Amino acid sequence: MNNKTLFTLGAVSTLLALPTFAQNTVTDGARALAQSTANTGRTILKAPTKMLKMGDDSLPNLSAGVQEFGMSGNIDYADDIKYNVNLSYGYFFRDNWQVGFTTNVAGVESDASFGLGVFTEYNFVRDSKWVPFVGGSMKWAKLNSDTALDADSISLGVDLGVKYFFRENIALSFSIGADYAFDEVFPGGDDFQKTIKIGTRFYF
Repeated sequence: MNNKTLFTLGAVSTLLALPTFAQNTVTDGARALAQSTANTGRTILKAPTKMLKMGDDSLPNLSAGVQEFGMSGNIDYADDIKYNVNLSYGYFFRDNWQVGFTTNVAGVESDASFGLGVFTEYNFVRDSKWVPFVGGSMKWAKLNSDTALDADSISLGVDLGVKYFFRENIALSFSIGADYAFDEVFPGGDDFQKTIKIGTRFYF
């Protein structure tokens, strides 16, 4: 058998094998793509649970040196405040005990009240994700109103509540409290308000 014949047979064999090779390549590629898509889907579905660590058994760490950033909204059950947003930053100078700064804005109808001040809070940490706390604040508050004279005053507040740590450094908080001012600086022209606060605390 001469070289020309061998070359011809080799070419024919290659051509006959190409469809099978192509089919196997496409099949393998499709399987790899399907597997990759499935893995990506499982990762996306697991992301919220992994991020929140709902099964995390880590206990709260509120030791000295930890910092806290808090956000909360208030509902005034006496004067029906339409909105009230609170922001706070705290530093634990001792285990379970923090001091920091707080600010808030609240309003009802044409009244808007702004507050800026300091606070302190003590947390009763035990071997549990539930952490009761008690706090106090002192703020400078100012009222802007279309129906009453604008005013500003010092206000004093107390809070009693509980936090639930669904992750070591993230907690949900719930508290009830009261604020008293030396002038009528709260929305509606009042010098006293009772509040319910629901918020989130972040620790770092």
